[in-house]
Amino acid sequence: MKILPIPGMSRREFLKLTGGTAASLGSTGLLMELLDACASGTPTGPSTNTLTIGVAGDPDTLDPEFGQSSRTNELIKNRYAQWSRYAAIDAGGGNFKADLGNVVGEALESFSVDPDGVTVHLKVRPAKFASGNNMTADDFVYKVQRALGVPNAGTAFDFNIIGITKPDQVTKGGTYDLTFKLAHPSPILGPMLRDQDAGIIDTALLKPHVTSDDPWGQKWLAKNSAGGGAYTVSSWTPGTKMVLKANPNYWGPKPYFDTVVLQEIPSSDDRVLLLTNGTIDIAADLSSDAATRLKGVSGVNVISAPTIAQDMFGFVCNRAPFNNVQVRQAIAYAIPYDQLVSNILRGEAKVAKGVFPQNSIWFTNEDYPYTTDPAKAKAMLAAAGHSNLTFTVEIRDSDADAQALAVPVQSALQQIGVTMNISKLASAEFQQHLGQGAAQAWIQSGLGAYVDDPFYQCFLWYATKAVINWFKYSSPVVDKVNDQLQSELDVTKRKSLGSQLQKQLNQDVPYISLGEPNFLLPARSNISGFFYEPDGIVAYRFFKRS
Repeated sequence: MKILPIPGMSRREFLKLTGGTAASLGSTGLLMELLDACASGTPTGPSTNTLTIGVAGDPDTLDPEFGQSSRTNELIKNRYAQWSRYAAIDAGGGNFKADLGNVVGEALESFSVDPDGVTVHLKVRPAKFASGNNMTADDFVYKVQRALGVPNAGTAFDFNIIGITKPDQVTKGGTYDLTFKLAHPSPILGPMLRDQDAGIIDTALLKPHVTSDDPWGQKWLAKNSAGGGAYTVSSWTPGTKMVLKANPNYWGPKPYFDTVVLQEIPSSDDRVLLLTNGTIDIAADLSSDAATRLKGVSGVNVISAPTIAQDMFGFVCNRAPFNNVQVRQAIAYAIPYDQLVSNILRGEAKVAKGVFPQNSIWFTNEDYPYTTDPAKAKAMLAAAGHSNLTFTVEIRDSDADAQALAVPVQSALQQIGVTMNISKLASAEFQQHLGQGAAQAWIQSGLGAYVDDPFYQCFLWYATKAVINWFKYSSPVVDKVNDQLQSELDVTKRKSLGSQLQKQLNQDVPYISLGEPNFLLPARSNISGFFYEPDGIVAYRFFKRS
């Protein structure tokens, strides 16, 4: 049981009482500051107009073209205005959820599609960026140019998937008007324009930082804000904290919190301690185990929302030994699925029924034979010529769930004669290896489609030329389905194609779903306004303190 600091108790007395040391309590100076504050009787809770969130680490970048890690994505979402957004509907308890059938304008006032299915008219909302510069159609045109021009920009995905691959497909009509000419009808036009990467950049603010060596201003934008969202970066001390301030020019409802502090607290135990103590409002980046243990703790509310996310055990399919589908299938028979969900994910997840997430509205119950069967796994490995297999799995060092899941997976594989070495990498290096396909295998928690659609899934992960095909997976069947899904608007036909996709993925096993976790957000009980979207990205502007 944790013993919380008591006002008037010295640091030495607290450490003696808990049998701890500064190292055992965590390496953050913040925790020691807390103990000193308690000793002096100084109030330690957040101020009314400041939301303090304890996070595990820094974002990879602030550049909106490269939102791939969860921390980076969350910051982009809150600092940049996207073209569109899901309308929010009441989810009970003062919280909200996305109305997936109702996409409305955000930075856009409106958009409409002609009967031809490919001509899209967009009207920009007359608004200002955080800098005070006007937001116009020029900024939207530049956004597309930059997304398609920056090498390896993740944002290219947002436009490619709806049929925009060339800048000249977007034309300006007037100060606040522009037109898309899509290559094909898109069933996910609205949802894609609300992706966090689609955030509109303040062109006038960025362009003075453009050079011949850096034609898109990547160096400057990696560490600075040029957005028009609800918040903007006030200060950032890497390794310590980032302070966001409400954008005074934001056209939407004024956020309740004027200031959001992202306090870096690497230790999960410290984040739990500071949340229960009331020093922070939200403890982010906790493992499922740590979050669920906070249920019932006085002053804490653990919000839980079903998702289409998955904890993925990914194989790099063009590298030995996972270039052999029999090896991937054998590993799938060795995984202790029920144990992982009940013990590691603490019941806050579903046991997978296939590669495709079962909470998706497109899920079909295709044959997925991979139940836990060590004997069968061992026999299949022998038949594939890999009786004594050794490989390395890579994990992000801030991904607590991935680390927790890896241990029982490692033990289960030992039982069938497989040695799985675990390599923990810093976030940036882990992400680089994913993109390069440099690992043999990897585990990452909470990955999922930001749009609940089979084409989105296919274009993102599974097609040979998928934008983030971290599996290096290729299937002619999947590629054909992908081509058909990209422009098919008929729901019945899309359902049939989605079923074909799932059947092939279950046969090929480019990754194993170790569980389909709920989204868990441990917060102080006086914090409400959580808004759940399929991307699982937390929007700060909805939060309130009761």
